[in-house]
Order: sequence, then C-alpha cells, then structure tokens
Amino acid sequence: MPRFRCALSLLLLHLLVGTSFADAPDENRAAVEARYRYTVPGFFGDFKAIGSVLVVQKEGLRANRPSALFKPTVITDSRVVASGGGDLPLGGNLDGILKPGDQLHVYGIRSGEDYIDLDLFTVKAFVVTGARGATPLQATTRFQYAGGLGAVGSRQVMKDIAQWFRSEEEIRHAPEARETRTIHMGQTLEEVTAIFGAPEKKLLLGPKAVFVYRDVKVVFIDGKVVDAE
Repeated sequence: MPRFRCALSLLLLHLLVGTSFADAPDENRAAVEARYRYTVPGFFGDFKAIGSVLVVQKEGLRANRPSALFKPTVITDSRVVASGGGDLPLGGNLDGILKPGDQLHVYGIRSGEDYIDLDLFTVKAFVVTGARGATPLQATTRFQYAGGLGAVGSRQVMKDIAQWFRSEEEIRHAPEARETRTIHMGQTLEEVTAIFGAPEKKLLLGPKAVFVYRDVKVVFIDGKVVDAE
C-alpha cells in the first residue's frame, strides 16, 4: 500500500509539473496579447485594423525585407544573441538597423517552450531592391529563455519586452510625456505623429488633413499645422 501511494504521488506530481510547463507558453503569450493589439493588413496595401505601435528603446535590433524564412532577432538576458533578418540585401543606403524611436506595428505574437516571438513590421515603408513600390520591413523579435517559459512568469516577460519596446500609449500617458506634449502652428505631420503617435482617425481632403486623437483634433494644410482644438 505505501508503495502504491508513493507511485500515485509521483504520477500526480509528474502530471502537475508537466501541465504547468505545457501551459506556460500559452499563459505568457496571453499576457502579452492582453497588452498589445494586432495590426491587420488588407489586400490592397491598406489596413483592416491598426493595432499597437511599439517604439524601439534600445539599439541592436534589425529589420529586413518580409519573408517566410525571416530569422528573428533573438534576445536572451537582455542582450541580443542573434541578429535577425534575411539573406538578401536591402539595397541602396538601407542597412536594416533599427534606431531608438523607430515605430513598429504588431502583426502577431507566438510562443514556444522557451520563447515569445513578437511579429513586428516597420510603420514606415521603404523601397528595397527587387520590390514593387515601398514596403514595410519585417523586424520579428524573439525573447528566449534558457530554462524555458515555465521558469519565468508573465511579469518578467513583460519587463524584458519593456526594455526594448514601449507602446505609443505608454509613452503618451507617461507623466513626463504629458508635461511636454504641445502642438505649435507650422509643425509637420511627422512632428505631430512623433509627439502624439498615430491618430485614431485620419481624414485626407486634398491639401487638408485632419488627425483626430482622443483629446485633440489637429488640422493641417499642405502638411503643416494650422489649427488644433
């Protein structure tokens, strides 16, 4: 009888531990998905939905032309241990090096036993050799854990991601950002976007453009601010 109880206890322990490690990737992915919204591209170069925009915080990340064989930039212990990209050069003066302040759309989030992948693409489009027209660059980034995702919690994963990326919402609502967010006559579309992020709505009427944010509406004529309310 004691042997049976011991065997049963070991079996239950095995099942519980196995379930915990199996569920860890899904739980961590769910936590990341709860923080960031997906951008859904359309068929004609437009978007079905605009999701979270992540802003690069540190140097070391790379982007390259989109590909099913794209190699993610791998981050372990807060360090880049493998540079991402593809095998074909971008051409021209493009080197694929992302800089702090560069903006990225979140297209998807994946997880495995020891990693979380952020499927990222640049907000800005680039003309690359062999492509028809300008195209966003892929910048998929992998946060990998030697001990597996079962050894870390979602709080640690989010903390690791925050070292490299901050969403525009987080930046806009940070105390220091609220103190410095101002609009001036004559500012360009790019300058306003850098301060406030992508607008919730955008109206284009010939030379006139209207950017609608949660707490302000900005009017441009020929690409420069003429009114804000």
